Amino acid sequence: MSTKPLPSFAISPAEEGGVSFSVVINTDNRLDYLKRTIDGLRYSKYANFEVCVVSGPTPDGTREYLEAIKDDVKVAYCPERILSMSRNIGIAMASSDVVCFIDDDAVPEPEWLGDLASAYDDDEVGAVGGFVYDNSGVKFQARYVTTNRLGYPTDWGTAAPHINFPQALDYPHLLGTNCSFRRSALLEIGGFDEEYEYFLDETDVCCRINDAGYRIVQLPRAFVHHKYAPSHLRDERKIVRNWYPLIKNRVYFGLRNGRNHHSHREVLNAGMADIRGWERSVLAAERVGDYTTAEVERFYDETARALEDGRSRAAEPPKMLSQATRDAHRSEFRTFPILRLEAERSTICLVTQDYPPGQNGGIARNMAQLAQSLAADGHQVHVLTKSRGPSTVDFEDSVWVHRVEIRHYPAPDPSPIAPHAVPSHIWNYGQTMLEEVRAIDAKRKVDVVYCPLWDCEPLLFQISAEFPLIVALQTTMRFWLESQPLKAADKGWMAEFGNPIIAMEELILNNAKMMHANSAAIVRDIREKYDLALPDERLFYSPHGMADWSDGMEPPAGVTAETRILFVGRLESRKGIDTLLQSAPGILAKYPDAVLDIVGDDTILRPDGTTYKGEFLKSGLTQAIFDRIRFHGRVEEEELRRFYRDCDIFVAPSRYESFGLVFLEAMVFGKPVIACDAGGGPEVVTHDKTGMLVAPGDTQGLSDALDKLLADPAERRAMGVAARKDYEARFTDQAMVRDFLAVFARMGLRADAAPRIMHKGA
Repeated sequence: MSTKPLPSFAISPAEEGGVSFSVVINTDNRLDYLKRTIDGLRYSKYANFEVCVVSGPTPDGTREYLEAIKDDVKVAYCPERILSMSRNIGIAMASSDVVCFIDDDAVPEPEWLGDLASAYDDDEVGAVGGFVYDNSGVKFQARYVTTNRLGYPTDWGTAAPHINFPQALDYPHLLGTNCSFRRSALLEIGGFDEEYEYFLDETDVCCRINDAGYRIVQLPRAFVHHKYAPSHLRDERKIVRNWYPLIKNRVYFGLRNGRNHHSHREVLNAGMADIRGWERSVLAAERVGDYTTAEVERFYDETARALEDGRSRAAEPPKMLSQATRDAHRSEFRTFPILRLEAERSTICLVTQDYPPGQNGGIARNMAQLAQSLAADGHQVHVLTKSRGPSTVDFEDSVWVHRVEIRHYPAPDPSPIAPHAVPSHIWNYGQTMLEEVRAIDAKRKVDVVYCPLWDCEPLLFQISAEFPLIVALQTTMRFWLESQPLKAADKGWMAEFGNPIIAMEELILNNAKMMHANSAAIVRDIREKYDLALPDERLFYSPHGMADWSDGMEPPAGVTAETRILFVGRLESRKGIDTLLQSAPGILAKYPDAVLDIVGDDTILRPDGTTYKGEFLKSGLTQAIFDRIRFHGRVEEEELRRFYRDCDIFVAPSRYESFGLVFLEAMVFGKPVIACDAGGGPEVVTHDKTGMLVAPGDTQGLSDALDKLLADPAERRAMGVAARKDYEARFTDQAMVRDFLAVFARMGLRADAAPRIMHKGA
């Protein structure tokens, strides 16, 4: 989902105070990753920094992107694919107290620079770094690393300041994707040695910083997430394709930095040991087809040359940062614009079982939009959702997405809904998500947790009462059972699942301090069906909002004679798919140019074990009708957008929707909507203006509405225009964010929770 962020702002070093940073990003052929790194920096809680991007020689669109953001960042270009050369250009560009390096495939957490700054209170500190997460976002790639004089690292459980002295055999090391150096110290030691095109470049700098007598501070925070993007050395499967720098730099490093500890022979033996290790892995990979015979031959050629080149070049003068490079790239400090100051932002956790990609239902799409819109407004947003594999944490569209593997917990004793028992899958899910929010809160205070009522997701948060909670009112079990008479009549199922769900819903609804109603209908209907008061002081009303999905989309390819009707939703009774499939054959017979696209999960089983799609395909209709009813199943968002763009009429005859996000999605594209006069439908669709409303389950009424719009193209176009105007007036994502910030203030979550002031960039 695309969300346009509001303008950001910058603060001068004099206004911010404290140590200033130059964040250097060295990049080549990784445009999408680079964008994410820069996006992550906009959420920094520390404002006194500039960003210096040094782009390599590969033409991949990076130069054009950097030209577009040149007012925010300093930009320079490195003519060769030599990382140390690129890093030296970054040092020359820097105009700060401290130079930080982060890789173009890494994202910092918001506290990164502030944590680093806290360690620079002593002039003897020359370098500071923090922990690095690997590409899972859960496990660490590096914590407290030390490196020996042959360049071999060891990761420890504690820091090693006791070996931080000149000429120590082992010394503290900072990973290149999360390291910072006092700029004066870097200049003192000559910057990076440009012999290191890649590999051991920062290891060499840490060694020389150590030998110059500076302290190297390793912090158990200042977190950076490293995503291991493909490069010229390794492919997308992390298979190494270039062995030359790995061997050459091992030998070069050892001869440069290990002379007081290792003989010439020992250093060369280290190089040979690396070659033998790589040889075993290369030959094994060749046997399974990962390397060709030609690549194996190239391996032997590269490693032989590398051993000799490392040896010979160590006898030559090092290639340090030159005065010419410093003079060519000298510039004034340029503060990087962040989105919000720390005091003005909230940390928000959205908990949802479903989240894109893969899960693309209405709740998933709405939660994604809410998360991205709040993040675009400068807030720290975490989405917690179920993992379909091992747990991961990723920075996606400015949102930290935690896909969490559900753990198992003992059943609660006593049960919070006694005499009913909480179904184990709900308890396990809720407890797992509560623990994840606690872990986030240990890093940064969580201001609010937001959960949909569906499947009782707020239960554990309600019981624990540790975090301010907003419960999003959704279709409940009692509503769902109205379309599932066989389930409602199944005493065993109701005892094990149905009645416990209802009891949990009642517990949540009775005790939630704040509830989000996306329509007046959902409040009215819950009050009636659950005989609950739901007092207004515990409610806030806000319809769903959306970014403009149509913005930037290409128009449909060519002109078609077809009139396309679109349905989006799960193929189940509550969504009215049975009504639509009963109506469609007659309508399509009357209008030979009409086609019906059905998008959504068509594998949902009915009580008799069949599906609506399966039953329809056996109905014996003529081929001419069958060919114009197209079942597409689940689709991802980009394809879904194209379906909306290309349709002429949108129809979703749901028997009940608390709001009906699909109505709004169609309105964004200026399409007339046929919905049911139930639930939140009438609050979104204005009858005979932006669409038509029919009674739930009314096959003839649905046919009449379709007939009217198919027969009158001018009328449906006029309704589509009105639908688009109504979206712009009532349902934008900016309006949604305003509503949420207002309720945050109402709950007392932030002293200043107003929509972000549009500061002028420095």
